[in-house]
Amino acid sequence: MKKLLLIVILNILFHQSYFAQWSGNALYYDGVNDYVNFGQSIVFNVDTAVTYEFWIKPDSGASGFIFNKWVGFQEDKQITYSGGIVGFYLFNVFGGAILYSKSSIPERQYTHIAATYNGSVAKIFLNGVLDTSKIVGNGVNSSFGNFFTGFNPDRDWVYPYEGIIDEFRIWNVARTESEIQSTMYMELNGNEFGLIGYWNFDEGVGTITADQTSNGNNGTISGATWVISGITDVEESNSSPNSYNLSQNYPNPFNPSTTIEFSIPNPGLVQLKVFNILGQEVKSLMNEEKSAGNYSVQFNASQFASGIYFYQLQAGSPKGHAFVETKKMLMLK
Repeated sequence: MKKLLLIVILNILFHQSYFAQWSGNALYYDGVNDYVNFGQSIVFNVDTAVTYEFWIKPDSGASGFIFNKWVGFQEDKQITYSGGIVGFYLFNVFGGAILYSKSSIPERQYTHIAATYNGSVAKIFLNGVLDTSKIVGNGVNSSFGNFFTGFNPDRDWVYPYEGIIDEFRIWNVARTESEIQSTMYMELNGNEFGLIGYWNFDEGVGTITADQTSNGNNGTISGATWVISGITDVEESNSSPNSYNLSQNYPNPFNPSTTIEFSIPNPGLVQLKVFNILGQEVKSLMNEEKSAGNYSVQFNASQFASGIYFYQLQAGSPKGHAFVETKKMLMLK
């Protein structure tokens, strides 16, 4: 599941906490011939309303299919990634539509993708925010093909995806922006209203990934490998600071985790990155629009060697460079 623990503290009369924690398991696809086959099921033949959502971390800009449900010449539904652009394909007797994201997503960073269709309009959401939409028309095709992620071996021209896919969910409703935001950082129980397929990839071993809903459409893994990546923990507070500030990490020295706190007085793009002694970026802890507030990020360096590292905060302007500060930290194993 997702590599992120989000704690949102709302300072309205009383403090309320909201938790979402992932264990760090996901599936990595090699960009050659890795895939997961979820089989044929009437559950996958949604044609009037649907939401697909998942997290991806692409290795590069190479073209790949996040999921594909075509067989022969039966055009159905699929989501693609190419050069940072997400494509949502919906076909019907009138041709249907192909919807491409207006914004590009970064390589080697996690991005939450949601694609919805309500019977007439298709939409793409990036990190919980509506990116683009398009009128499709009434009804979309449903083929008898298997449902695949990463690659479709039943078709000879489908591009294999290279990177990580995590927390894959299918709903038989077109979820709203607020609904997507409310659960994108959360573990689900599997019995939520409208949820018809949910694979959290928590197994970590074996060749089967279980459908967490009662529909039981388990996936058979072919080539894709289990991975565990560094966990980033983020704590947000809606209190409004008066100035930008980047605090010294604690503990320091540390092994393997340390906490980095910062404050931003205005909303804007926030970039928090870690560099090695050579000035090479080794980890992006944050690269997104944030509201004014105080933030706490936990950096897990279990995958890195001992030594001196630097963390840099850039925030404030549309390009994130109005405020820049760098501090040093020491990792000792």
